[in-house]
Amino acid sequence: MHPTFHPNFVQFLKEFNETTDYFECHEVLEDYWKEVAPRQKDHPLTALILISTSMYHWRRGNITGAIKTMSTSIKRLIQTSDSSFFETIDYEQILQATTISLALMQKASAFQAFSIQIKDSKLLTLVNKRKIENREALDYLIHKHMLRDRSEILEEREKSKKRRDDRC
Repeated sequence: MHPTFHPNFVQFLKEFNETTDYFECHEVLEDYWKEVAPRQKDHPLTALILISTSMYHWRRGNITGAIKTMSTSIKRLIQTSDSSFFETIDYEQILQATTISLALMQKASAFQAFSIQIKDSKLLTLVNKRKIENREALDYLIHKHMLRDRSEILEEREKSKKRRDDRC
């Protein structure tokens, strides 16, 4: 199976292009990345995760975070340009769209979404067949990270901090 036919990648494309739920895009791709290349920061999936993160920050008005993550995503896109993850989607279009978005962010322009063009007909069919059950209100999409249950994340951060403190 081609790596872009994985259900998480298909859902990522559906969410990115149709719902613009960039938080969800980040979540589903991060799960996939952890499955195929955990802790490998230079993996092509991390470029797409960072694009989602940047778009999320930009829409929320966090320009500094948006610029930082988009800059890193562009570097990763270029570093991983020969990856099979870019065979079924339009790599050049993504690189151009992210570069344009970064320039707009640097000018503090209003948020502008873009879509990821799908080149492969089988992948396009999989994305089109994919159902998104719950379409969130825009306000929820903008503040989604603050409205979810974060107890596990906070608990893990506290454990990490304690481990660091214990080493000192």
